[in-house]
Amino acid sequence: MDLKTIFEKQILKKQCSLFDLLKGFIKREVLAIGLVGQLASYKKIKRMSSKKPIHQPSLGHKLLRSYVDIFLYSFYNRVTIVGKENVPKNAPVILAINHQNSLMDALTVLCTLRSQPVFMARADIFKKPVVAKILRFFKIIPIFRMRDGKENLQNNDASFDEAVGVLLDRKRLAILPEGNHFGHRRLRVLKKGIARIAFQAEERSGFELGIQIVPVGLDYSNYINFGADLLVHFGEPFPVNKYKEMYMDNPQKAMNAFMQELRERMLPQMLNIDDEKDYEELALLKDIYIKHLVYRKDLDTDHTNIRNNSQLIADKIIAFKEMEPEKFQKMADKGKEILTDLQKLDFRLWVPAKGRFLVLWSLMGTIFLFATFPLFLVGFVFNFLPFYIPVLFTKKIKDPQFVSSIRFGFSILTFTLFYITYLVVFLIFISPIYYSLGTFISVFILGLFSYEYYAIFAKNIARWRAYYFKKKENPTWIRLIQNWNELTSQIANIIQ
Repeated sequence: MDLKTIFEKQILKKQCSLFDLLKGFIKREVLAIGLVGQLASYKKIKRMSSKKPIHQPSLGHKLLRSYVDIFLYSFYNRVTIVGKENVPKNAPVILAINHQNSLMDALTVLCTLRSQPVFMARADIFKKPVVAKILRFFKIIPIFRMRDGKENLQNNDASFDEAVGVLLDRKRLAILPEGNHFGHRRLRVLKKGIARIAFQAEERSGFELGIQIVPVGLDYSNYINFGADLLVHFGEPFPVNKYKEMYMDNPQKAMNAFMQELRERMLPQMLNIDDEKDYEELALLKDIYIKHLVYRKDLDTDHTNIRNNSQLIADKIIAFKEMEPEKFQKMADKGKEILTDLQKLDFRLWVPAKGRFLVLWSLMGTIFLFATFPLFLVGFVFNFLPFYIPVLFTKKIKDPQFVSSIRFGFSILTFTLFYITYLVVFLIFISPIYYSLGTFISVFILGLFSYEYYAIFAKNIARWRAYYFKKKENPTWIRLIQNWNELTSQIANIIQ
């Protein structure tokens, strides 16, 4: 063997050795990376397993909710709760709530129940980490929609698993199955996520869990303004496991049947003006006739009674519209003319509904306002800024359904800060302590009184102006009353 051959073999041997060495190095590195990945996964799983379940009762949540209760019952003039006994106490429950008024829908249900239900809400409000933590504290799970990005839909698996876990621990889950809010008193198409969660939970338990679905209807006399009336109506529950056999045979068929029953059970709990095309005209005609019944026929103003009568009126007018579309259009046009004249005269619906105004009653109202003006002034001075600052923050909001939610949230902040300041000042400058505490409580009570005073003042001014227009035979006023009487007479004939 010559030197050249020996040299080539040595080079080849070294190359093989280097290759083996490199191969071994890469193998060890991959193994190390794998171990690191496994360790990271283990730590992540450990963190998730040690993470406090969202449905676990929280003292902080309970205390804060009790504090928010005070504001909720001050924000609304009257809160009517019906059927609360229909919510099972010792069973896993899904509350199915209609969705018309943004975050206020969830908040009103939360404040009417003594438990701590877990809510599901759209994922786009979780984008900021700080907000996400706050929402987590309030026991809200994100739900991803197509508009949140197709790549994010897979995150729903984790959200649905967490929701199922709530039910498996026999707690309460609240879902707004319409998916998003919309400021019409109408039940829209329900999303199937609620069915998926309910059947997944039952399937994991062998349909032994006994989940109860409670339909919940919310009705607001006004979506935006402070001092509106609110109705929370809990319907009778129905079990998910009644669909067990159907689900075992055909899951899709069972889910469709479940969704149909859910819709049928939600409708009686709410006002449903079931006409998308002419919704605004129908809502106006309904409002006009309800005011007519309240002021001229002494209709009981219990919120449930108002809701039931509103539903009857809406259904009758919709049926009339289908039979007599041209006559309905004339009624709708007359309703619009009434609305135009109200705007010209700066009146609300109750003014033409009442029609007659006694001078003596208006005079008594004026005397009362003068006599109680000092009390109003004190309440106004101490409460105007914390009340009005939230109003300023909502002036440029495009979606009106967010207005009351933001006003309510900012009101909690502003009133808390102002009243803490008042308490400190009163404790420093007023003694003994029970005088300072009495003054503090009086400021709050006078704040509520000042709002009621303003409402009485506005109504009394409207009475004097209506009396003046009638006395002077104002043509707009005459046309308004004439159209009102004709239209309400036509609706009365339809209702009968």
